[in-house]
Amino acid sequence: MSESLLYVIPGDPVPLLRARMAKGRRPWDSQKQIKMHCGLQLTQQHGHRPPFQGALHFDVTFYFPFPQAISKAKLATMAGKLHTYRPDLSNLIKFIEDVATGILFNDDCLIASINAKKCYDHQPRTEFAITVLHAE
Repeated sequence: MSESLLYVIPGDPVPLLRARMAKGRRPWDSQKQIKMHCGLQLTQQHGHRPPFQGALHFDVTFYFPFPQAISKAKLATMAGKLHTYRPDLSNLIKFIEDVATGILFNDDCLIASINAKKCYDHQPRTEFAITVLHAE
C-alpha cells in the first residue's frame, strides 16, 4: 500500500437520506446544502492534488457525541466505545462516498475495500483516510 491521506469533517456524522418526491414532480435532494458544505471542506483539505485513481482503500471512523442523559461516571468509560444505534453504518459511508465523488476521486466504484466503525467521542466528526492500493 502507498501513503494515506487523512480527511476530517467536523460535526455530527451524517447518513445519506433517500431523495424525496414532491407531489408527482422530480425527486429532490434534501441534503444538497450539507453535501455542498462538506464538499467545500474536502476540497480545501485535498488542495490542488489530482483526484485519486486506481483501486482505493477507505478507512473511516464516525465519532458520535455522547448521549445527553448520561452520568459523568459512565461518560468516562464510554470514550472510544462502539456506537450501536442509528444511523446505519452503510448510510454514513454512502454519504461520504457521494460527497467525495468528483472531489477526491471521479467515481466511487474505485473504492475496493473499506474498514469502518462508529464510536463515541467528545468531538463529533468523521475521519477517513484514503490509500491507493493499485494505481491505474
